[in-house]
Amino acid sequence: IKILLSTCSIQLQDKLSEKDKELKTIKLDLELQERATEAKIAEKIAALVEEVYSAQRERDEAVMARLRLANEERDEAFQRVQRLEESLKELENINPEENDMTLQELLNRINNADTGTDILKNGAIILNRIHRTKECKKKIIAEEMNAVIEQRDAALSQCKRLEQELHHLKEQNQTSANNTRHLTAENNQERALKVNL
Repeated sequence: IKILLSTCSIQLQDKLSEKDKELKTIKLDLELQERATEAKIAEKIAALVEEVYSAQRERDEAVMARLRLANEERDEAFQRVQRLEESLKELENINPEENDMTLQELLNRINNADTGTDILKNGAIILNRIHRTKECKKKIIAEEMNAVIEQRDAALSQCKRLEQELHHLKEQNQTSANNTRHLTAENNQERALKVNL
């Protein structure tokens, strides 16, 4: 009986030693799996952070491009205004006294004219001068209107671009938020699986 008990005890000790080794192996495997899971999570988080930084760089570049474009549009508008001012100065530089005198001389010629042909000739010169003045004013008004319309169109175009970019940024932010939630959910599931094991 003692021999039988001793043999059983040795067998049990061997089995216990085997089970202990198996338990240590399982613990080591679990620890390795946990470290691998943590490495995967860290890798995913690093990729997400890089994606966020990349999106931020793209947004910064887009903002700088918009600023450059706005500066160019401002410079073009400024140049148009300068051209209009120069046109106005040219008109202002015409000596009104000289024009009045010439006009007065033409009126005197009409008054002193002996024939209908002289009256018609001087009248045509006066009408021509009036017509040229009107045309010059029309040209200035048309240039001013074109400048205003161009500025309005540029502003509308810029508003559309900004609306599209805002929509794009909202979509990017939503995607980033979804990715973060997805990673967090995966992380929680993996931890829950580890705890259950």
